[in-house]
Amino acid sequence: MQVTTIEHYVPEPGTLLEWRPAPSTRDAVAAAPAVDVPPSFNQWFHLQTAARAADGRCAPGVWLALAFDLPGRLDPVALDATFAYWIRRHETLRSGFRGTREDPERFVVPKAEVALIPGDVHHFTSAPGLRAHLRSRLDEVCDPLSWPGFVLAAIVRSTGFTVFCGFDHRNVDGYSLAIAVHELATIYLALSAGEPLELPAAGSFIEYCALENARQPPGPDDPAMIRWGRFLDACGGTTPAFPLQLGVRPGFPRPQTTSCRRLLDRSAVAGFEALCRKLGGSVFTGVLAAAALALRRRGAGGDIRLVTPMHTRTDPRWAHTIGWLTTVAPLTLCAREDRFAMALRSAVAEFRAAREAGADRMPVVLPALGDRFRRTRDDVFMVSYTDYRGLRGSEQHAPRRAQHISNVTVADDAQFWVSRTHEGLFLRARYPDTPEAHQNVAAFIESFTAIISQAHLTPAH
Repeated sequence: MQVTTIEHYVPEPGTLLEWRPAPSTRDAVAAAPAVDVPPSFNQWFHLQTAARAADGRCAPGVWLALAFDLPGRLDPVALDATFAYWIRRHETLRSGFRGTREDPERFVVPKAEVALIPGDVHHFTSAPGLRAHLRSRLDEVCDPLSWPGFVLAAIVRSTGFTVFCGFDHRNVDGYSLAIAVHELATIYLALSAGEPLELPAAGSFIEYCALENARQPPGPDDPAMIRWGRFLDACGGTTPAFPLQLGVRPGFPRPQTTSCRRLLDRSAVAGFEALCRKLGGSVFTGVLAAAALALRRRGAGGDIRLVTPMHTRTDPRWAHTIGWLTTVAPLTLCAREDRFAMALRSAVAEFRAAREAGADRMPVVLPALGDRFRRTRDDVFMVSYTDYRGLRGSEQHAPRRAQHISNVTVADDAQFWVSRTHEGLFLRARYPDTPEAHQNVAAFIESFTAIISQAHLTPAH
């Protein structure tokens, strides 16, 4: 699955069809009673960011979108039924928040009340015009305090069509987009052919939120409290920052810029993996080691502190859930020896220690730390790694041109997403659009790419 951003997305022009909630469904939304399930930790964070946007401190529109192609003539009735079936299947898509960002109230629309109607039809002859329209629609619809908070559409051409859907971040994460690509294609192909439809059970994200909110706060001697406390203390009581100059004050973001590139082709990433395995690691820990080494070589002193996202779908009931099921683990990486093998072993040991300490329990740990943690910026320095090859339907991602598309907003730190597909290893980076950030992030990416590409040439000790 290609991980990109809206300004890099090049849709093939055609006729844009959109589906919107029927008036009866909107009436059901207005009448839906409150559900006593508070926002998840991630949803709270998202609502707070939106509140800062309302204060003029950052731009709104934190949404994620997907796109994939299917051949043949579009059956609009089947696609309408596909979208309706899928919304009924995933409770979070029938859920929303109302009230204020400081005191949101959750509601859920019953399955039986979900109905869609065709929206406006637009004809586009250029990719930039179509892209601008899609972005405008997503910015308009994807608000954390609005419903539906998603856009369901198709771009129709004579040779086939593109399914395009976008969601406010409150309802989806990266895994959800990959799940959606597989499920939407599976549902549509079955319904359009009149064939039986079988999908595995999908757990409710609302239930997940309830369980997360019911977790007991850890005590001061809990290993996760100790680890997070020491990590945040070393970061000055806040989240880690990219250790090279970005030319932006924390909490005062600038317009975002993005870099997307392929790091290694399929053969090269297999060789990189073989080396990492030989040294006791994996592609994931190899990526962390390369990042730490690259920063050291570009002038970052001491240990490298960052967070890495982790999915929280370890319970099988969440395997097919649409929702925001992620956390982050705090990592302190050592690259003082300036050798890949040593940096890799440090990354392996650090990630193992973080897992053993339960450091992924951030949603209950950070509130329990009290004044030891304060949020000073909207972004956090992170390095993410996702291997899409094991997800259902991944073998169809390239033939269907499946894409994960994020909005371009604002940034006050640097963040990096590394993804592995059947085609190779890829990088997406987002950072402030300042001269300092352009210079230092470009230098970091250059070193990072060189280390990964040439790691097999370094001594394995």
